[in-house]
Amino acid sequence: MIWCFSRRTGVVAKIIDDYKFSRVQAAAGLLSEFLDEALPELPSETVIIPIPTISKNIRRRGFDHIRKITIKLSRRRKIECRSLLRRRNNVTQHFTKSSTQRKRQAKEFFEIAGKVDKNKRYIIIDDIFTTGSTVLAAAECLRKNGAKHVEIAVIARHGRPKL
Repeated sequence: MIWCFSRRTGVVAKIIDDYKFSRVQAAAGLLSEFLDEALPELPSETVIIPIPTISKNIRRRGFDHIRKITIKLSRRRKIECRSLLRRRNNVTQHFTKSSTQRKRQAKEFFEIAGKVDKNKRYIIIDDIFTTGSTVLAAAECLRKNGAKHVEIAVIARHGRPKL
């Protein structure tokens, strides 16, 4: 299952861009509210997992934008937030790359950074869904390491994703 709050247009796109590129950190609360609105009621054994941000972007921003959103969401929902995925490289997806290029790159992105409990429900959180390569690679990594229930939630959809 994939949940999405909105298309990446208008005010939603502006809020995301201001948060990511202009360091408007106060937007994290609003973006977590968007996700909260998009998600159904979740069982208490749910764990939300942020897509790991590459270290270069964390240094540039001064914070991990997705982790900050997921922490706020986990507090609001009273569910666990874990950084269970780790980047294997410092490559970032870019919207100008083709879907095939993005899928090929994403296969090398993630490794597990903790213990996966097959009885937990995992929801991967990301800000923008373009082709789905990143979140689908993250989901596959979790499944290969024992997760049985993996879902995805994003704030905004960019373009026309192929699922």
